[in-house]
Amino acid sequence: MANLLSRFNKEVIGSDQTIYDYVAKITASGDFKRVKNIDVIITSWNNILMTPRRTYIMDPEYGSDLHKILFDPVDESTVDRIKTEVESRIRLYDDRAVIEDIEVILNSTRKGFTVNLLVEYEGDTGTLSVKFDDSTVVRQGQGAAI
Repeated sequence: MANLLSRFNKEVIGSDQTIYDYVAKITASGDFKRVKNIDVIITSWNNILMTPRRTYIMDPEYGSDLHKILFDPVDESTVDRIKTEVESRIRLYDDRAVIEDIEVILNSTRKGFTVNLLVEYEGDTGTLSVKFDDSTVVRQGQGAAI
């Protein structure tokens, strides 16, 4: 039994040096896609930033308020608010990696913005790009993105 548990911990959960998770993408074999190391963190950060606060029943503070900034003016104070929101929410919920850079691109022709993060975890670097526009807004009282 102990052998089975240690095998499970190593192959499914990960070792001390490697972290694993599964994402909701189906592979060619029909299984969920398994990701490891920095990709686990990028997936976690994407979930934090894309989840509107007060929509996760078990932890209403989980997520971010980036969707509320969507219709703010296109100026530097908005960029600063976006960067502050990203840093604070990630620092609160998943501080396993370091944010090397945050780039905010405001869309001047359509309401919205893109946040590009440069992420560093144990020598590996990766990027996360999160796009917010009027198609990612959650309708009041429906709990689903339109």
